[in-house]
Amino acid sequence: MPQSLSQKTINTFIKGLVTEAAELTFPPDASVDELNCDLRRDGSRRRRKAVEVEASNVLSTFTVATTELVHTDKWLNVGGQAGLEFLVIQTGAILHFYNKVSPPYSATELSHTVDLSAYEVAGSVGAANVKCQFTSLKGALVVASPAINTVYIERNNVTETLTTTVISFKVRDFDWAGDKTTYSTETLTPSVGREYDTANAGWTGTYGAAALTAYGSYPPLTLPWYAGKDASGNFSKTEWDKIFSGTSLTGNGHFVLDFFSKDRSAASGVAGLPTVTESSRFKSVASFAGRVFYAGLESSANSGTILFSRLIENLGDLGNCFQINDPTSEDISDLLDTDGGLISIPDAVNIKFLYSFGANLYVFADNGVWSINGVDNIFRATDYSVRLITSVGMLTPEAFVEAEGVPFWWSKYGIHAMTFDQATGLPQEQNIGISTIQTFWDSISQDAKTKVTALYDRINKKIYWAYPSNGEANINKVNNFLILDTVLQAFYPWTISDEAASTSYVTGLSFYSGFGSDQLVFDVVSGADDVFSNGSDVVSTQYDNFATGDAAIVLVVRDGTTGKLTMASFGGEDYLDWGTTNYTSFAEAGYDFKGDLFLQKTSPYIITYMRTTETGWTGNELVGYDPIHPSSLLVSAYWDFKSTPSSAPQQAYRFKTMPVVGDLNSWVYPSTVISTKLKLRGKGRSSRLRFESEQGKDFILLGYGVIDARNQRF
Repeated sequence: MPQSLSQKTINTFIKGLVTEAAELTFPPDASVDELNCDLRRDGSRRRRKAVEVEASNVLSTFTVATTELVHTDKWLNVGGQAGLEFLVIQTGAILHFYNKVSPPYSATELSHTVDLSAYEVAGSVGAANVKCQFTSLKGALVVASPAINTVYIERNNVTETLTTTVISFKVRDFDWAGDKTTYSTETLTPSVGREYDTANAGWTGTYGAAALTAYGSYPPLTLPWYAGKDASGNFSKTEWDKIFSGTSLTGNGHFVLDFFSKDRSAASGVAGLPTVTESSRFKSVASFAGRVFYAGLESSANSGTILFSRLIENLGDLGNCFQINDPTSEDISDLLDTDGGLISIPDAVNIKFLYSFGANLYVFADNGVWSINGVDNIFRATDYSVRLITSVGMLTPEAFVEAEGVPFWWSKYGIHAMTFDQATGLPQEQNIGISTIQTFWDSISQDAKTKVTALYDRINKKIYWAYPSNGEANINKVNNFLILDTVLQAFYPWTISDEAASTSYVTGLSFYSGFGSDQLVFDVVSGADDVFSNGSDVVSTQYDNFATGDAAIVLVVRDGTTGKLTMASFGGEDYLDWGTTNYTSFAEAGYDFKGDLFLQKTSPYIITYMRTTETGWTGNELVGYDPIHPSSLLVSAYWDFKSTPSSAPQQAYRFKTMPVVGDLNSWVYPSTVISTKLKLRGKGRSSRLRFESEQGKDFILLGYGVIDARNQRF
């Protein structure tokens, strides 16, 4: 009995890796397994380009040990110069800076560095052992780390010098030093805490101290002193006694103290008060609503505490986290919209990261994510709300990335994104990998997950998560990439191969927009004559913005021979990582039952469509000619869930006519697409196709078609 034939066309094989579907429910256009392929929005699939160091690359002036922490970030609007952006590289306790201006990017290292060990906190793990977090504001870079006192760095763009300043955090003291349960009655024998609390409630200064003397003892702290003023404006205990105050305490907060060392005796003159210290330091910092927010303290008293500065007018305001007006003042005690202050989220455990977008500041902790915003979407010290978004917290801040305003992060359970409810507009959490790549994500070790670093390519709309292999000994090496194409909503993995010996490797990533700013020096002339001052030629130094090249993902690389840093990219067209090492690019299509679970089938033929990639020729008449940038694609079939192919892989990139060598700098062929019909061996109830690269060659798979044949009997 003759077989019935049908055909199937696949031209959108770009749904990415899916590990959360069974053999009988596998979605179309997705891959069972794949590696080192680039999914393209025109429906094609291409081999990723090799890692290669940039042309004319320069090695850094410093070396990095394989056991040394490396972390990358950015400094925007450096020195107040629009368009001037620095790449910040933390190696151990040292901050290095590169101007993101023009290639070779590795040649733009600045001579000045910042040694964070000078700002270490006694008893900390050390500045060299913790990755910093940064935010840019008013041309300065604010640096936070649990190992250091928070600092900000300024740059003079004329002298090209850096200045580092420790931020002094000031808050009003709204705590009670004594036993406030006794404060509704007066006393002749106050404790030192009661003395301080009385002064902190406003019974101090010229008028407050006079009122305290006139009272004759320490009054109940239920009313401000000026509640007992008589007609002449002086304090009168008789007038005071006419007012029933109940047991409610009056306002306090007269004294402004150092947040990390609250020396109440020094502030008030009351001897014998203990100094209250906070030994931990902020690990996270973010600019939001014209202020800077600080969080991440690790003490039980302040683990959920977030400090925010007053509206920044100058950099001296960075640590002013208090109400400007004295809350105990008789005349002007109002809290202002622009004041600084403190927000407490008592149920937040180990705040790890702050992220601001639009009208919201997102607070990421071990046990959840909160949002802070103004009631009318304008944050004010007088008017804000705190809302729990999800109880799914953050695993590591380096895994956080923002793509077009949408936050993505890794938790202990998977990969998450912040979406917005269409009805309410409120943010909500979504596990974006649970139905696609959860098994793949679970296979990454916990140690490797804590070392992930993330980056968003704003041109190609792709998120890169770089992480080490399981069991990797070098703590700063990231040679695996999980990529999310936010347009295709597809995940796919890459792995960088090591060199045979003393391999170079990637330690960090940075996105270069293709625009920058750099210093230009102009000679000052008068007419046709140079202008001199004290025998020196007078010049004018200015910064200007200009295009610097193509936007690109730049890889920060540790050179395997010297241990120094340089820059690289996924741009090698020899398809050998580091110029020497082969890597495999492959994709396995899903299980195809061809519409029937019972019958045996064959696939007599497959036809593949591939775009030509050759650009010219190399060689001569004596040694022969080889194409420049050749392609190759090997195809094999797996029947009935077998782990070995039914036949040897077949070459799918075949020219129908022999290309003719003419101009070595051009490629002449009658077609831009190569179509090849192959005969597939084997039979079974289901099949799976594998497409694989060949060493040193590219491929661009546009799609393929399969002719299926099935028996008419069971």
